[in-house]
Amino acid sequence: MKTTKLLVSVMALFVMVPGLHAACSKAGVEGKWGFSTNGSIPAIGPVAATGLFNQDISGKITGSQTRSLNGDIADETFTGTATVNSDCTGTDTIQVFQDGNLVRTTTLNVVYDDNAREARAIFTSLVLPDGTNLPTVLTIEARRVLARQAD
Repeated sequence: MKTTKLLVSVMALFVMVPGLHAACSKAGVEGKWGFSTNGSIPAIGPVAATGLFNQDISGKITGSQTRSLNGDIADETFTGTATVNSDCTGTDTIQVFQDGNLVRTTTLNVVYDDNAREARAIFTSLVLPDGTNLPTVLTIEARRVLARQAD
């Protein structure tokens, strides 16, 4: 009987507080992530990358990647900002640097899934330092490197 009352109480909590179990937030997605990028920049060629980034509770992103652009390999660093919506979508704006020089700014639409253990993104813009906007067909898959304590 006690177990039934406890179960009913827990279920009532989720019903009375909409989104408690499903809401995303910057705090919920902070941490260290590993990722891969795949696709192409039609005017240039295929793109692939892999790397790590940290996303903090304020939405600040810092990371590094090794990237192949039409076979040209480069090590890059990046910084940026993330917005995270309660429906587990978001937008990231990322500045990418090679040897300390800005090489592009990208915008990504993001979806967090699997209880914010994974994320998927698509590039919505890629702008060069001179203002040139390149069309892209690029996606990212990311996964937490370390599980959160609550997992």
